[in-house]
Amino acid sequence: MKVFQIIFLIFFSFIWIWADMPQADTQNHKSPLLPYKKQFISFLSENDAYANQYVDRYYTAGTALNYVSKEYIFEYGNKESKMIWINYLTLINEPKITRFTLSLIQEIYTPFSRDSNPPALDHPYAAYFRMNFGVSQRTKDLLENITLSLGVVGPLALGYETQKLIHQLTKNPVFYGWKHQVENEFILNLNYQLIKKINLLNAPYFSSDILPALDIGIGNADTHSLIGFRLRLGYNLDSDFGVNKINTGFKGMEPYNDRFSFYAFGGIFGRYQTRNIFIQGNTFSSSTRVEPNYFIYESEIGVALLYRGARISYAYTHTSDAFKSQTKPHYFGSIEINVAF
Repeated sequence: MKVFQIIFLIFFSFIWIWADMPQADTQNHKSPLLPYKKQFISFLSENDAYANQYVDRYYTAGTALNYVSKEYIFEYGNKESKMIWINYLTLINEPKITRFTLSLIQEIYTPFSRDSNPPALDHPYAAYFRMNFGVSQRTKDLLENITLSLGVVGPLALGYETQKLIHQLTKNPVFYGWKHQVENEFILNLNYQLIKKINLLNAPYFSSDILPALDIGIGNADTHSLIGFRLRLGYNLDSDFGVNKINTGFKGMEPYNDRFSFYAFGGIFGRYQTRNIFIQGNTFSSSTRVEPNYFIYESEIGVALLYRGARISYAYTHTSDAFKSQTKPHYFGSIEINVAF
């Protein structure tokens, strides 16, 4: 694991240094920065059953319903503007375009065992329901996402009820140990993410780019730092900054033009996590006996199709062991549907 960490950090450092080097102008970079006037309703579902229908453990499901506003250009130099407060949020010191996001999200975590009294060193039962308030700002080659999460973990997050209903409808096995889930706790989390777009090839019918990303989360549910990148190969990549995901923190936002686009992608991310309530337990009560792995990595592959602002995508994600007593590797699938109007 230490060898992997060293290789990963060296490679990512090279990518980030490359990102700061002057980029050659392309036809897309000469085009003006124009706001996209469509809004979005987006649905994102993650489930380990999308990767293997016989698997149901650890991070087992996540569901997000998002509203994304149209894009705006604010007069950042105008001190009389009502949007002057955005100047104090961003680290991008150049002309940019802004959009806002409101999301409802639920995540469900279960142990490997379905017994009514799961082993003490297995993954705890946990559910997380939250509302996200986001501000996203982009230039031609930078995307910045700032997200405030307000929510709750524990029985109030309705993980047991959601899983029971879905399993009854799909005739899947029942988990009997939800009485042992993480207790109710109010959640306040803040997340900052910066994504750089680096064009590798921009031919008439084929293009490729790489998207290095930095992500930092602070809060009583999840405190972490994450670095990673996505490599994309396809047609007309100047339509978005990549697809969205729930559990990995990589938020590429919705498309920003009507052009047809198709691409395949792959990525790898390294996360150093100091607080994970879903493994360590509640903040102000006795913790679980489960010892987390503080450095974890994730790899992904997927495809996306875009047209007239709409987007549909699928991603397969493999994660390293999240805790030291974990007996099986974990993977899940992500399906995203964005509808523009």
